Order: sequence, then C-alpha cells, then structure tokens
Amino acid sequence: MPQDKANRKEIILDSVIDLLATRGLEGVTHRAVDEAAGLPPGSSSYYFPKKAALLLAAAGQLADLLEKDCEDMQVGFAETVARAGMAAAVDYVADELATYADTARNLFLARMELTMASARREDLAGVGAQLTAAARRPIAFFLKLISEGRADVPVDAFAGFIDGMTLMYATGQGPKPTREQVAAVFGSIL
Repeated sequence: MPQDKANRKEIILDSVIDLLATRGLEGVTHRAVDEAAGLPPGSSSYYFPKKAALLLAAAGQLADLLEKDCEDMQVGFAETVARAGMAAAVDYVADELATYADTARNLFLARMELTMASARREDLAGVGAQLTAAARRPIAFFLKLISEGRADVPVDAFAGFIDGMTLMYATGQGPKPTREQVAAVFGSIL
C-alpha cells in the first residue's frame, strides 16, 4: 500500500479513537470521522464502508497504541529496577499509572467505549477481550516481577481496581489516582 494510503488510514483510525473518547460510539459516523481527520467527505467510507469495519480497525489501532505504551512502561520499569531497586520500580509503576489517567485519557475512554460496545454488539465480538488483554499485559508483567514470579497473583483484581479508579477519574466521578493509591493496591494484592 502506498505510504499516502497507509497514512490516511492511520489518520482516520486515530480520529475514530478521539471521537470514541469525546462523543462515544454514537458520535462515530463516517462524516464525523472525515471532519475530525480533516479529510474530504467520503474518505473514511472509502477505506471502511461499514461502521463495524471502521470500529474493528480502530480497535486494532487502539490495541497497538496500548501495546506500545505497555512496552515503554516495561522498559522504564526494568531500567528503574536496575538503577534503584524494586521499591523504586513499584513507585515508578504507580507514578506511570496515575499519570496515564491524564496523558492517555482518550485511549482509556475509547477502550472503555469499545469494550462496552463489544458486550452489546455481535459485530464487535472479541474487541473487549482484545483491548483488555492489551491493557492488562503490563499489569501482569509488573505483578509477576514484583511478586518474584508467584503464580497466584490476582492480575484481574489489580487491573479491576486500576480500571475502576481511572474510570471514576476520567468521567469526573472521582479524584485522579495517586501514586500512593496505586502502591497501596499493589501492596494489598501482594
């Protein structure tokens, strides 16, 4: 595929993610995507004729973005462990997760929107599991390292606490998660 087409698709999918975060699933229309992307009318429907195809592709793009963020956090974690020890690395993870609530709010809200939609729409089946796996991968990585490889570490419980705190903050229902809260959740689970 020529670079221009690949770049257009990426712009379209990034615009879908932003629309999911700001307007929700119902706010994602081909016309709204074209406007948000700054592309001529009909651009998004050329690449993705059906809304379901547009949402599935955006879910794939979102999973890729989450995976990239996860990889960056894992590198930072490993560097912090090597430089300052495990306690400092736990603080690093807590800081990163608390900061992520602001810096990646749109990704979080888009993930929640698509996850909810996948529970209701047959044409989006599997999207929730795909996005949840991408978002929980770094949590599983951190917990495994912090617990020294224990097999009984409740990754789902920790991820649920973090998602809950972040959802409350992202929707204006609660305060920003703090490093202390996240570290306390780590400590209570381990």
